[in-house]
Amino acid sequence: MKKILTLGISFMLFATSTFAAEGEMGSFGGITPGVKLETLTSMAQTSKKSTTSKYTLPYKENIYLTGKAELVEGTVTISPGKGVDKEKAEGTYTERYVMEAANTDGTVKLTRDITFETQYIYEANRKQTTKVTKAKKWKEIITVKGQSYTLDNTKSQYSKSVLEDDTPGVLYYRGDVHYEAVYEGVGNPGEEKNIVIAVNAPIYGYEQAFAKTETQKREITIDLASGKGYAVEETPTVTVYRDIQYGANEPTAISMAGNYKEIIRSEGALSYNILQGNIGLYDDELSGMMNIESSPTVEQLSIPTSLNLKGHPAETQIKKMYSMKIFDENPLTFSPNQIVTKKEYVKMLVKALQIPLPEENSKSTRSSSKKQVEPSPFKDISEGDSYYPYAVAAYKAGLIDGGYFNGNTSMTRELMYLLNVKAIGLERLGLGTMDSYTPFVDDGQISSWAKSSIYAASNLGIITPSNGYILPKKLVTKAECATFLDQLINYLRYELQKDYNDKMLIG
Repeated sequence: MKKILTLGISFMLFATSTFAAEGEMGSFGGITPGVKLETLTSMAQTSKKSTTSKYTLPYKENIYLTGKAELVEGTVTISPGKGVDKEKAEGTYTERYVMEAANTDGTVKLTRDITFETQYIYEANRKQTTKVTKAKKWKEIITVKGQSYTLDNTKSQYSKSVLEDDTPGVLYYRGDVHYEAVYEGVGNPGEEKNIVIAVNAPIYGYEQAFAKTETQKREITIDLASGKGYAVEETPTVTVYRDIQYGANEPTAISMAGNYKEIIRSEGALSYNILQGNIGLYDDELSGMMNIESSPTVEQLSIPTSLNLKGHPAETQIKKMYSMKIFDENPLTFSPNQIVTKKEYVKMLVKALQIPLPEENSKSTRSSSKKQVEPSPFKDISEGDSYYPYAVAAYKAGLIDGGYFNGNTSMTRELMYLLNVKAIGLERLGLGTMDSYTPFVDDGQISSWAKSSIYAASNLGIITPSNGYILPKKLVTKAECATFLDQLINYLRYELQKDYNDKMLIG
């Protein structure tokens, strides 16, 4: 089995993102381009890299203390801490954020240094983590046109809680931030008053192999302690994703006709509306948008030169699957019309979603000479089978059940749709629809156990019917498998993020 795992790792990339999307903007309405996803080449390196203790990102934030949006730009340095250890049921870790920013003429400046302490509980049976965060240390000074606002740490309060739901292929999270920042003694001598900025903000986000996004909806009130105040709504968001493009080679005398490349792109954006602001504001100063980007990272993907598919309808999709190492069989013997088995498709999903193989995250198997051998969750596949690590990985991720794996079963379209929806953790979108009709002509042929998943897949747009038919009992060929997987991956690359940034920024 050790040999099997070694061969698998040389062609697969199971590491998750070095940094999660959560927290890459901070909690104060600023935006960054986010931390880029690792390249496939980087993840394939056998030497383990030490955990990064801190990283610095370009940063933008609006200051609203004068009743108008004052843009400051600079950097945020984040010390992420150790994060959640899912081998333990509970724990604590700390994070530190240091922001330094100013406007173009230096008349508005921000200095913020805050250390968070987070306690968490991990519920393995639900694959969910609850986090509760408070500010342990908080220093902040804002200067606006000669007036300094110094945070009173003893009077300021910060509370944040996040719930993470770890589905087989996507980690979703939702949280809330509530804080009051109290700035002391502002005003003329003898007339000093505290200014209070209160913020309420729900947080939504996800991270997966192809993209990560976080969006906040912030409600801000500024109490000037003089009967006056301001109110602002703003929506900061950050998205990092892997784009994929094909490039045909220009020279004729070159061994490759062309190849795919992945381009890792990252961008932060913010929209704001001043509901109650400075009385002298013009209409075009009441709302606005800004963004911040980083230079993309490009990685060439290898492609088999002996793959003969010219003119095949699924040529593009099959080449993509080979380029991403999801297809790994000998291209000389590849048959696009060959039927896919369940064990083959489970292996493809594990590789596509970068689900860790069973020994990858097991400390006991790495550090102890007396290994505890876990009993197999399956009755019909041996540990020596080359598909066994993938089956166990899928089982531990919650993608498939234990008992009988039935790996040699031919894949039907309805089983494939069920696994696809389960892989991205969105089964709930089909709950309660067992007796409902899907929009397909052949709805009556859909098995009851697949109805809710197909209903969900239809709502998500990851089913492409043919003249209104989905042919649920039709066996899936390698060519069709490549097409359906490409559709699923494109949803993860491009479409999922629209529900978190485009929709919330505009809406």
